[in-house]
Amino acid sequence: MLGLGLDALGGEFQNEKSINFCNKLGIFHNFFAPRTSQQNAVVERKNKYLEELARAILNDSSLPKCFWADVVSTVCYVMNHVLIRPILKKTSYELLNGRKPNIGHLKVFGCKCYILNNGKESLGKFDAKSDKGIFLGYSLSSHAYKVYNKKLMTVEESIHVVFDETNKSEQGLTKINTEKDEHDIFLKS
Repeated sequence: MLGLGLDALGGEFQNEKSINFCNKLGIFHNFFAPRTSQQNAVVERKNKYLEELARAILNDSSLPKCFWADVVSTVCYVMNHVLIRPILKKTSYELLNGRKPNIGHLKVFGCKCYILNNGKESLGKFDAKSDKGIFLGYSLSSHAYKVYNKKLMTVEESIHVVFDETNKSEQGLTKINTEKDEHDIFLKS
């Protein structure tokens, strides 16, 4: 036996692929009761920390709850770029990539932004070249920003974004009042 693995009975590691992987490496995999951070101090506390930060940011931005996944993704992204591991004196990003992260591109979640209309729809002679939007985070697959386009009512990724971090998105999406509106936005994203 090479090691010991402990996981909650949440189900994410209770699958054949995970079990075969552990068996192949000689890892004894032990499970314990879910939602008991006393038994699994590290993972449960980190997940709780992500959840608490996401809740605070979502409430502060006044955006609908349907954007919760974007908030959690952004919080995780920022934490990996700025939080230093105490023993190693390095960020997670630095440990993974071997270089210090560039944090100049980090923006305030939920701030107002303007997305360049670069061919998404044809413009008339005097139409605006950009659409108003709300910053939702960072792309997981490219060096782009994830934004909610208020005009098209869609979530999109773009590098052609100008941010106004002085006042947050005019208190979020104040026009969204009903659960149906919130659900429609979620389906379009």
